[in-house]
Formats: sequence, structure tokens, C-alpha cells
Amino acid sequence: MLASGGAFAALALAVAVPALLGKRVAPVLTALAHGSPRWLLLAVVGFVLAFAATVCAWRAAFTAAGATIAPGEAAARLGIGCLVNAVAPAKLGDAVKVALCSQAIQGRARLWTGGGVYAALAAARSLPLAAVVVAASATGALPLWPVFALCGIAACVALTARLSSRVRTHPRLADLLAGMGSLARSPRTAATVIGWSAVVQVSRLLAAAAAAHALGIPHPALAALVIVPALDLAGVFPLTPGSIGIGSGAVAVVLASRGIGVTEALGVGVAIQAIETLVSFCTGGLGALYLARGNASVRRWTLRAAVVGSSLAAAALVGVLWLDLV
Repeated sequence: MLASGGAFAALALAVAVPALLGKRVAPVLTALAHGSPRWLLLAVVGFVLAFAATVCAWRAAFTAAGATIAPGEAAARLGIGCLVNAVAPAKLGDAVKVALCSQAIQGRARLWTGGGVYAALAAARSLPLAAVVVAASATGALPLWPVFALCGIAACVALTARLSSRVRTHPRLADLLAGMGSLARSPRTAATVIGWSAVVQVSRLLAAAAAAHALGIPHPALAALVIVPALDLAGVFPLTPGSIGIGSGAVAVVLASRGIGVTEALGVGVAIQAIETLVSFCTGGLGALYLARGNASVRRWTLRAAVVGSSLAAAALVGVLWLDLV
């Protein structure tokens, strides 16, 4: 909480006094202000679809591990995790996702089982991401070596899951490996999870292409092929809340290497991270309302916070898109 508060204080200071960030900030904000609202809205839709596909993948994986979780509950719990990721560093939101979804597992060590499921989900996600890197490397935009690393991660998890019965030496380790092996025991579920993970990547590609087109980046589809892997790479080192700054910087670097101007490239990175943060706040707020519906006191205060937050978000959106307050 202290690290998150300090990071947000630094970000708030940078926004209040743009001169602290140098002379490139004003052109970036100007480029965002002149972006196409319709295409930016399409980018929002793409990230919402990516979240929905993520919910389907997590629900399928946790169901294979013995969880009983409805689609609405899965979306609410993952939405709260996304909200935590948006305001806290070090991927703490992923721990929240595992903790909340693990409550649907019946067992003595459901958190350990949920951790194993999370490892299996990470392996499943690495395969579609490797396909995106292969497509980007075919255009000469990215090197091919990340593909071997991603496939190696998936292979290690799959091999560990297959050999789990031989390496179990501790009850907690057994529960962890049981979660990892839940997909290995059901090829159909594994295919389902990989399929939904592929939908996640396709939706993010469409969202990135829409954001690039909104800001006038040439060849937005090709730009999206390098933007999405750059964002995933930035997520490996989540030193700031939501990887704010790190993700936009990574996008700017890869686009600048393709001949895109630094101002335009940085504008795309800022826009994409802003849209992802907006989606995280909305899904997290709705998830909190959904889970708090059974408690009158919590529901009342959550509703008040949601109304105030939604009003501020709507006012900010109107100001940015129509009144050119940026």
C-alpha cells in the first residue's frame, strides 16, 4: 500500500506539473486530444472482450480443478483483481484473483491448488503470445528468441504436471501440483483454456490496432503486432501500479524502432494503458458491487463509492473527448 501510494503521488505530481517530465509531454497530450473518439471507443470494446475471454479461461481452468464458480462470480472476482493490479505494483492483483477464485475450490489447501491452476493458466497464455511473436518476427519487427522462452515455459509446466505423481514429497507441494495437473488430466479443458487465451490475444491485438489507428499511426495492424508483446514484456516487471510508464515506454521504444515518431509512439502507449486502466476500474467496481450485494452496509457504501467514481470518470471522459480539457 505504501509503494502504491508513493507511485500514485509521483504520477499525480507529474500530471499536475507536466514540465517535470520534459518538453515531450505536451505534444503527447495534444496528440491524444486529437485522436479519434470512435476508434478509441473501439479499443475499449477490444479490451472488454479480452477481459471476458480471460474470465472464460480462468473459469474453465478452476472448474477442472474442482471449483464451483458461476460466470458472474468469476467475472466479479477477476475484475477486483484487475482493479488491484491497476492501483498496486508487483502484480498483487493476480494474487487477489487466485485468492478469490480459490474460495470456490473445496479442499484443505485450496490456495495452493489455486496457485497451481494459475501456473497452468500462465503456460496456456504463453502459447498464443508465442504465436503473436512469431507473426511479428515474420515482419522483422521483433526477434524470434522470445518464442523459445515462451514455449519453454509451457513445456516445463506441462512436464511438471505430467510427472507430478513422481515428485510429490510434501502435502502443500502435492496440492500445488494437483492444480497444475488439472489441465493435463483433461485435454479438452486444456484446449478450451488455450482457445480462450487465443481469443484474449486477438482481442488485445484488435484493441491495440484501433488505438494506433485513432492516433494516426501508419499500418496499425502491424503496429499492434509489436505493441501487444511489448505490453506483456512490460508486465513482467510491474514496478509501478498497472505498469504505468513502463508499458507506455516499452510501446514507444518498439514503435520508434519501426520509424514511428517518439511523440506519436508515446501517445499510443499512454492511450492503451489509460484504456486498460479504465476497463480495470469499471470491471473492478462492478465486481465489488456484485460480491457485496448480500451485505446491506457494504452494499450501501460500495454503491455510494461507485456513483461518485462513475460520475468523476464520466466527467473526465466528457472533458477529454468533447471539451478538449487535455
